[in-house]
Amino acid sequence: MTAGLVLALAAAVAVQDQAAPVFKAGVELVRLDVRVTDALGRPVRDLRPDELEVIEDGERRPIVFFQHIEEPAESFADVARHTVAGEVSTNQGAARGHLYVLVFDQEHITPGREQRVRQAARRFVQTRLRPGDRVALYALPGPGPQIPFTADARRIAAELSSARGIAEPQAFGALGSMSLPEAYQIVLGNNEVYQRVAERIQGQGTSDAARRADASLVGRSDTPLTNPIKEDAERIANIADGQTRRVLAALTDLLRAMRGIEGRKSVLFMSEGFYGDRLSREIEQVAAAAAESYSVIHAFDLNRREPDITLDEPSGADQANAIHDTLSPLGSLAAETGGSLVIDASMRAGEAFDAMADQSQDYYLVGFTPRAEALKDRGAYRRVAVRVRRGGAQVSTRTGFALNETAARLDRRQAIDRAMTSPFPLQGLPVQYTTYVLRGSAAGLQRVILSLAAELPLASRDGAPTGVADAADVAFVVRAAVDGRVAASGHDAIALPERRAPASTTGTGTFRAQFELPPGDYLMRAIVREPGGLVGSADRRFTVRALNGPTLESGDLVLSPTRGELPVRPTAYIGDGLSGVLELYARTIDQLRDARVVVDLIPVGEDAAIVSGSADLQPIRAIAGGAAREARVALPLPSVAPGTYVARARVLSGLDTVSQVVRDIEIRQGQRPASVDEDPPAAFDPQAVVTGAVARDYAAAATTGAEGRRGLERLGARDFPAAITAFQAALAADENNGAAAFLLGWAFHGAGDDRQAISAWRRAAFVDPTLVSAHLALADTYLRLAQPALAVQALRAGLVALPQSVELLDRLGRIERR
Repeated sequence: MTAGLVLALAAAVAVQDQAAPVFKAGVELVRLDVRVTDALGRPVRDLRPDELEVIEDGERRPIVFFQHIEEPAESFADVARHTVAGEVSTNQGAARGHLYVLVFDQEHITPGREQRVRQAARRFVQTRLRPGDRVALYALPGPGPQIPFTADARRIAAELSSARGIAEPQAFGALGSMSLPEAYQIVLGNNEVYQRVAERIQGQGTSDAARRADASLVGRSDTPLTNPIKEDAERIANIADGQTRRVLAALTDLLRAMRGIEGRKSVLFMSEGFYGDRLSREIEQVAAAAAESYSVIHAFDLNRREPDITLDEPSGADQANAIHDTLSPLGSLAAETGGSLVIDASMRAGEAFDAMADQSQDYYLVGFTPRAEALKDRGAYRRVAVRVRRGGAQVSTRTGFALNETAARLDRRQAIDRAMTSPFPLQGLPVQYTTYVLRGSAAGLQRVILSLAAELPLASRDGAPTGVADAADVAFVVRAAVDGRVAASGHDAIALPERRAPASTTGTGTFRAQFELPPGDYLMRAIVREPGGLVGSADRRFTVRALNGPTLESGDLVLSPTRGELPVRPTAYIGDGLSGVLELYARTIDQLRDARVVVDLIPVGEDAAIVSGSADLQPIRAIAGGAAREARVALPLPSVAPGTYVARARVLSGLDTVSQVVRDIEIRQGQRPASVDEDPPAAFDPQAVVTGAVARDYAAAATTGAEGRRGLERLGARDFPAAITAFQAALAADENNGAAAFLLGWAFHGAGDDRQAISAWRRAAFVDPTLVSAHLALADTYLRLAQPALAVQALRAGLVALPQSVELLDRLGRIERR
């Protein structure tokens, strides 16, 4: 596996299975963001999952998820050039910025002590933010700025002046004043501090309550129920604890609100600290929220350590002890979340912010299956330890986790909407895709085919847990680069793979879609969400060329030995040779008659071809608005070394090159492995049908009545007889509803009546010849019945209505290859 992602899941949760681990749908994962550095503090970039151990409650847990989030060494523009604007777009190694959250704990900052750090923060956002970085600003508990993530550094810089300290160094009780450290020390039973406060109050004698106090009681600390000084101290401490609880609750809510924002977040928490002896539960809630949102807390200590000449008496060791006591909870929060405590940050604020900007965002996402106790007590904070086995390496991560409540999770629509508006590509799942541009069906439009692959968990052969579908969601949006308008969009489901990819513990799910666009530049975002909630997305910038002009043109080069296959990353084998097709387009037949196509194989980074050959031109055929001709590529590779190459196809008219297209290809040793498509098909899962695109569109249609909706509900519940009755009633009301006939076919199939299923699917294909799913269902059923000729006939019937259907061509090519 590459450093991008290694996924593994033990077959049993409670014990370590000896079989090769796999990642299956529906498994509860806990993900930790783990930084691993060498002895010099440099990120370790080649860690293997077997070099880490995760310990929960003293028990080693199986690592089920292992992904390296590597910070690119190149500039933001260079990374975007090969991950967004490259031939293949991917989220692995994609350009993404840092996420900074500036939090001012106003309740625990003495007025004026925030000024230095505020100035340093202003310089930080104005000079140290990089392209793609986002920063948020909050003052807790308010009033003050409440600004979510933004790239607008000017706005953040302007609002920083509104963050102000409001802490009061002295508190007043019925007998007089005492400092907050004195109040806590008296509550803890510090008799020395008690005596000093008592003497000061007696000496002041300014309040009626002090004058009336019994001197024998004032001087003693062993009468807690009646001693007025201790009562004052208790009240002052309780008020302070209440104020701190309010800040911690606000911080917890803030962190939890960021759960849906993918990526590690650096929370810079500015504070003088607080007393946490009676707030352990609230501190754990903050740590749990930080774990849920992948937030790392870096606490900035704003205490002043120089002598305060305004005090009535020297502070000395009392000041140092008080600072130590109030910083301890900040240190705990930093340690719990894998962050740091920056001591005396107000005196070196610029240096502290620079260190945050220079910090590497290279880390690993490590997932494990929690113990059963954690599943029973969701929301509870549980301790965990991560150990690294590599010599000299050090690990930094959070020390606990809490499982999200089910109701708090984003549903599939929310997750996709959030991913669509995210400022960065999401890296929860590896996603890669490319586009092929061919001539469209109408003048001024070109056909664009999206070909996508994603690493996904395997479908559970024993059936997915309740509420978990054996399909991943996929969605895409295409916008015009010039004005941002939506030019195309779509959504569908990807069936989870049944088997692992070679040398992997996951499977590869594929998706294809086609749409038509006018020539121009476009931006696309594609999103994949697996049933457990992991989301991956990738951005793409591509150009649609004009292919229906007056000159000889060509579509994109398709490199594959299988007709109809559109690989994301083409691969050829030396023993098989290089195969592919190229479509030529022209206004007249004469322009195509004398055309030639020369194909060159060129090592990456070089200019000279090591192998060249001519394509085999097929007969010219008439198309709307002109003519087309297919060029078939068959290039032997006997003397080619394995590696990455560029395949270049040149279209010549006479001696002139009129069009040229290229595509990267990986050449491998040996021959292409046997297709996994020859394995027995997976068992029928009605959930995959009712969550598919046809069913979703049918449910959303205004013409779908109660019977149709009941049919969907019963089909999903495996009540096939009731589903058959409902869909038949829906068809009686609307006999030309192809979707209802298609779903009726699946209901019959689930009931074991493939004869009636075929009849229903044939009806669906007749009513709506463009319903690709009906043609595919017929072909698959004929194959199960050992009737490949009928399967080919069903697919060719579909190609009459949809001659360029990628799905039908792909399935036909696979059958013919058998």
